[in-house]
Amino acid sequence: MNILINFASQKKGGGQNVALNFLHGLFEINNNHNQYFFLVVKDSEIHQFVKKRKQQNILTTSPSILKRIYQEYFKYPSIFKNRKIDIIYTYFGYGLFRGKIPQVCGVAVSNVFFPEIKFWQGGLLNVFIRKMVDKYRIYGIKKASALIFENKTMEERCHLLYHIPKSRTTFIPPSFNPDFEQEKLVLPELKKNTTKLLMLCGWQLNKNILKVPEIAYNLKKYNHAFQFIITAPNDNSKIQQEFSQLTKKFNVKEMISIIGPVKKQQLKSLYAQIDVVLLMSKLESFSNNIIEAWHFKKPLVVSDEKWARGICKNAAFYINRESPENIAESIHNLQSKLKLKNRLIEEGLSQLKYYPSIIEKTKQEIAFLEQIYNDTKSIS
Repeated sequence: MNILINFASQKKGGGQNVALNFLHGLFEINNNHNQYFFLVVKDSEIHQFVKKRKQQNILTTSPSILKRIYQEYFKYPSIFKNRKIDIIYTYFGYGLFRGKIPQVCGVAVSNVFFPEIKFWQGGLLNVFIRKMVDKYRIYGIKKASALIFENKTMEERCHLLYHIPKSRTTFIPPSFNPDFEQEKLVLPELKKNTTKLLMLCGWQLNKNILKVPEIAYNLKKYNHAFQFIITAPNDNSKIQQEFSQLTKKFNVKEMISIIGPVKKQQLKSLYAQIDVVLLMSKLESFSNNIIEAWHFKKPLVVSDEKWARGICKNAAFYINRESPENIAESIHNLQSKLKLKNRLIEEGLSQLKYYPSIIEKTKQEIAFLEQIYNDTKSIS
């Protein structure tokens, strides 16, 4: 079977790391009865990885969304036909490919399954654009031949809201791959004798990023030093400008370090230099931060939301994400209680036992692709 793995939407962030995990598992399996083709963003980290592994069947697409969609619709269908592609696995998202090749999609977007939650923020134009993008995502969910979920609740909501047959979906728990080439990360701004709080995220309002300066201000009243390590890019975006204004307003610039995006190879080094993982999202399908915090034995502080409790159980310290004062108090209380931190770490290690290895997860994904292909073939 000729399988195209479509990484066209994976350019950076957690999604790219998950894709690299999958590739690591795929190359370990040595599955000789399938031939794999890879559609990647040109010069992305994924592109570099497949080239390094001497893969021959590599197709590249533009990092521009509009150019990518044009290429998907007009350029690639004929290429896929010539390469005799049997099935497409789009690793999160949906590819707008013409033709009848079945497409299985990984689902990572969460808000379209919880329309009752006011997810998008900002001006009217921004919210309108975001909602139009969501409409396209829903279109892709309905058009896909099958869907792979990492979150069981989202799979159930998909059946309920969009009436997708259960035969077209599967739940495969996420996995974390620690066996990756390591690269040291130097953080020159780290202060001694401080509790270092890691927020592994970009400038995303869903992550509650704009609450950080006020949280830092509230932490000042305690007789202990705290430092936020944030992996958002220094891109002078509108949200970063707003964030900078808030750091000046609360006079907490010295408590916050913006280190920029971190490569997958640097994750181990990064986690070794921090004390607590902070995840204040309103909604997530699943966050790599959770499983990484457990693996690297770091206490996890997370929003007190249904999605978080459903995933983390007793392996997280829950906070009221709407209250900077409460968050600061919770962080201080956690910092001062060694037994509590150790218990959270132990609970995290226990939760890890319920997640598959990267090899097991990848095998499940390939098996589902084969099942959908055979089902499609028997119908046609």
